[in-house]
Amino acid sequence: MDYKCNLLLPGAPKSGTSSLHVALEQHPEICMSRPKEPWFFFGDRFKGGSTQHNSLFSHSDSDSLIFGESSQGYFADAQSMKRIKESLEKPKIILLLRDPVERALSQYRYDFRRGVETDPLEKALSDRGDNPALVWDDRISFYRNVGGYCALSGYSRIVPEWQTLFGAENILLLKAEDFHDDPAAVLARCNRFLGLRHVAHNSQADNGTVRNATSGTKRKVMPGPIKAAARLVPSGFKSSSLYRRLRGGVLRGITPPSPTTPSPATLQRMRETLAADIAFHQSLSHA
Repeated sequence: MDYKCNLLLPGAPKSGTSSLHVALEQHPEICMSRPKEPWFFFGDRFKGGSTQHNSLFSHSDSDSLIFGESSQGYFADAQSMKRIKESLEKPKIILLLRDPVERALSQYRYDFRRGVETDPLEKALSDRGDNPALVWDDRISFYRNVGGYCALSGYSRIVPEWQTLFGAENILLLKAEDFHDDPAAVLARCNRFLGLRHVAHNSQADNGTVRNATSGTKRKVMPGPIKAAARLVPSGFKSSSLYRRLRGGVLRGITPPSPTTPSPATLQRMRETLAADIAFHQSLSHA
């Protein structure tokens, strides 16, 4: 059985692909995967073959022409790229790229607040800035990028790898800042790139906010043991104000403190490290 998927949004991580995924799904001819990030071409899930991957689009209808998924684990993973190349027939790829320094800082803050990063920014950059690792996070039953804060902002290196494998004509490069400022214009570019008819953007469904661009996560995640205990609480009690107060107190107690603002010297070092990638990002067209 052939793969249905003909569109990928692999990142960059912390650049707003969640918002773009939701916005694209508004188009009647686009079916986006459920869940958003199946990470199918990464790791052992690939063994499920096309039947398993096609099941991500079981909610599609007869109008669907584009079938897309948005797993950010593919962005800098050579094995995932190779599997995609071997499995999908001429897929279209949209890369949403945020300012490299801001992206790296957003990833660090996100990891810090979730407790998978515990070091101060300067030490984290020194020890793991160039070495991304994908680790399993038991609290959310999902993989998490830890480290590689500068490496995953390496657009001048990563993007050409995608272009070499899939052809530059099959890759649309977008600035996350443009999507934030004018989502309708960016979605019109996506429609043209995908060869779809124009559909007016519903600003009420998604306002173009770069969800991953926040200085931290808005959703606190409970560790496994606490999550397991919460499942034993009667559903009736969960709707009570007392339960909500108790739950809030527990989460406040386990949530790491906010990381400090990076020093000017640290920001300057990041800009120097990512100079080529900053230039690459700034060169992206708005048209």
